[in-house]
Amino acid sequence: MRGPLVALLLAGLALVPAAADAMCRCHRTRTPRCAPAGEKHRVTLKIDLAVENDAVEVLTQSGPYHVPVADLDGKLVLFIFMPKGETFQGFLEEAIPDSITVGAMQGATASITTAAAFVPGQYEMLLFVDSAPGGGLGPQRGDLAAFDNGGCEPTGVSIRVPVGCEDATVTLTNRHFIIF
Repeated sequence: MRGPLVALLLAGLALVPAAADAMCRCHRTRTPRCAPAGEKHRVTLKIDLAVENDAVEVLTQSGPYHVPVADLDGKLVLFIFMPKGETFQGFLEEAIPDSITVGAMQGATASITTAAAFVPGQYEMLLFVDSAPGGGLGPQRGDLAAFDNGGCEPTGVSIRVPVGCEDATVTLTNRHFIIF
């Protein structure tokens, strides 16, 4: 009795790696080869926050928080791009050249396009909305910061943006934002 049970268990364990691999949705992305090689593209950022009762819901460490749309309207949006896997350490010269971009919120939305600065590949976009009273050069308590932990390689501090053989668009919604 023990021999068939052990054989069945070992057969089941042999199937686990294949089954787990088949269920994985994460695949290694390849950088496309484009013609002409080295051509740089733009990235358009679209912020599209859902509004309910004149407020947008974002996350905090203690749960959801409702930011009045009036507190966002006209506020500065600042974003910067780093090479994939790199973390911004405060030195602007480490950023992708010509990738530092500024725009403004229009209510709960924004559409801002960068300069043509990106060859095909993946990049880290760091973004904040200067929504805290008093402004400032960098993110402060009360500002909105964007990140995405939903991918296969979550960064926790940025949005991963793929750029192919043409200009790219990235759309951020409520789920991408937290109160800094």
